[in-house]
Amino acid sequence: MSFGNCGYALPTIIGAKVAAPHRPAIAYAGDGAWGMSMVEIMTCVRHDIPVTAVVFHNRQWGAEKKNQVDFYNRRFVAGELDSESFAGIAKAMGAEGVVVDRLEDVGPALKRAVDAQMSEGKTTVIEVMCTRELGDPFRRDALAKPVRLLEKYKDYV
Repeated sequence: MSFGNCGYALPTIIGAKVAAPHRPAIAYAGDGAWGMSMVEIMTCVRHDIPVTAVVFHNRQWGAEKKNQVDFYNRRFVAGELDSESFAGIAKAMGAEGVVVDRLEDVGPALKRAVDAQMSEGKTTVIEVMCTRELGDPFRRDALAKPVRLLEKYKDYV
């Protein structure tokens, strides 16, 4: 995870599901990361690999915007994501798509999606609508000079 691996969750659970089809497979991703690999939902549908994906949709690259607060005096560049409905995109790809906009509906939506995955072989994308509040970035050292702990790499900074 040293590079953040944006877009990593969905392809990983697809592989996990193929390896262990008797177990539920659930991916969690922010909307920015989701945009990098969401087309693999079509792979799930085409090849009957049922998974559940939860997408936190706050319409921004939250970690990057937080870095811009911490390191660039709130000069925001390219942090907004005006994406369409990811649930709608999932439906267009042949999967189930669910929009959740109330916290108390997240658990029941996730339970229904996992039940559909395990008993009906369905792939579901749950789009959780979130506030735009900025949390901490994934990596606090994202913009810091790298530290080389092994002597042979000391010259590579």
